[in-house]
Amino acid sequence: MLLKEYKYFLFDLDRTLWDFDLNAKNAIFKLIDKYDLLNNLNIQSKEDFFDRYETINHELWDLYETNKITKEYLRINRFTQTFESFMESNPDKISREYEKYLIDKTALEIFGSKFSDEYLEKMVLEHELVPGAEKVLKWIKMNNGKIAILTNGFKEVQYRKLINSGMMKYIDAVIISEEVGVHKPCPIIFKRALEALLQNSETGSNKEISNEKTRSAKSVALMVGDDFSKDIEGAQIYGIDQFYYNPYCKPCYGAPTYESDDLTEIINTG
Repeated sequence: MLLKEYKYFLFDLDRTLWDFDLNAKNAIFKLIDKYDLLNNLNIQSKEDFFDRYETINHELWDLYETNKITKEYLRINRFTQTFESFMESNPDKISREYEKYLIDKTALEIFGSKFSDEYLEKMVLEHELVPGAEKVLKWIKMNNGKIAILTNGFKEVQYRKLINSGMMKYIDAVIISEEVGVHKPCPIIFKRALEALLQNSETGSNKEISNEKTRSAKSVALMVGDDFSKDIEGAQIYGIDQFYYNPYCKPCYGAPTYESDDLTEIINTG
């Protein structure tokens, strides 16, 4: 149960509301079947492919969020590097059709780009939410709260996730790092999200929100996210309360305002 009433709720999207791991896995598994990758790349299981992809993807996202690589580089190379790692570990066991990718890096990049495009198309059609997500969103709206999505994801993907999953009807503002020009945990993006909610609830226009109104709103604003360094520490730096959604009970030493493996504890029944 929350310690006080909040009016403005800033939510991370992936793994906080939208079940990224399950949805991404479902999309990738379909493509593994389509391209018969278990046989063509001599992969033991779909899980093996997904686990290796996840490791590479996380590393590249860290580089992207610190402006060390471009979005396009990330989009193509997370799969290209995954394919490459399997081919290099078992060069004698890949299929004859895929042997060309060992010597032709351009062809491999073209395939990686094609695979990535298909992955994004399939992934946004998946619509599983984390347990309790819709219940929480409904409760907030029933109690006249305002909800902003605050995400570092690709804009063309994140909007479609919200629409296809049915969440958009609960959302008052969507703030995407790619559109703002900075990534979480930069405090600027948290400020933009809160200002967007204030515009929605108080002015109904694009009129600039005063610093006084923003400072006042911060006392009744709550950031909800699963990534401690990006969501929680970012909110701490900006100066708003935080709800650390920690379903895997990772060790936490940063003293968030709230921490739980159950998203529905946001619902204040007291």
